[in-house]
Amino acid sequence: MDEWTEWLVGPLRYDYLLRALWVSALIGVVCGFLSAFITLKGWSLMGDALSHAVVPGVSLAYLVGLPFALGAFVAGMLAAGAMSFVKAKSRIREDATIGIVFTVFFAAGLLLISLFPAQVDLKTILLGNMLGISDSDILQLVLISVITLLVLTLKWRDLMLYCFDERQVRALGLSPRFLHLTLMTLLAATSVAALQAVGACLVVAMLVTPGATAYQLTDRFGRMICIAMGIGLVSSVVGTYGSYWFNGATGGCIVTLQTLLFLAVFLFAPKQGHLTRRWRHLRHASRKEFNT
Repeated sequence: MDEWTEWLVGPLRYDYLLRALWVSALIGVVCGFLSAFITLKGWSLMGDALSHAVVPGVSLAYLVGLPFALGAFVAGMLAAGAMSFVKAKSRIREDATIGIVFTVFFAAGLLLISLFPAQVDLKTILLGNMLGISDSDILQLVLISVITLLVLTLKWRDLMLYCFDERQVRALGLSPRFLHLTLMTLLAATSVAALQAVGACLVVAMLVTPGATAYQLTDRFGRMICIAMGIGLVSSVVGTYGSYWFNGATGGCIVTLQTLLFLAVFLFAPKQGHLTRRWRHLRHASRKEFNT
């Protein structure tokens, strides 16, 4: 085996890295799938809110000895319910409501961590620890991911219609409230699942960037979902593998790679790329000048 092959394949001998690779791949696919709906619905700020709102739930779960996923999910659903209640019962704009609720929950979580620093690992919550994830956490993550993928696969057409036009949903006899609750629940659950991979600070990037990148590459929603899932899968696997060599945070490597992909598409996408459109405009202008 030559030196390059050994450098590339050698790390795969470690069980913890193999485990991190397939777990990150699963999370990348789930986040990519859901990110298509978040992008279409314009819920990027909502994803940011829920990813931070789970922090007090994680803190309380660690303190009382419960699974962190349970505490995070309950906190996420409470935050979502609080945002919906304030929006329905007041004249406050949705963005202000989201900002108020998620900062309150995030502050409460940081307060708990500061009061009980020995029991709660702030770095793990905020930045994740994919390479050191435990078997129990993997089980929770897999269950959440499989259920989320199953629901999205079965209901993606209804959810797509809800994201496009709620009035059409009512005309077809579907319940916009039920679909809203379904999408919100999946968002909270996926935030919990991705928490172990990239931490609370970077969950929103995995829930938004793949969908935003895919949105610039196609006009068909089904194809957009496939592209977003592919971006999530590839960036998660390559980012996790790269974190081994760079000795850096796994979440940081994954999100940085997704951001680089987004910038490349933003500049060079065949139809929507900024530089591509400018080049077409300049070429059209030069042809027009030449013909005159």
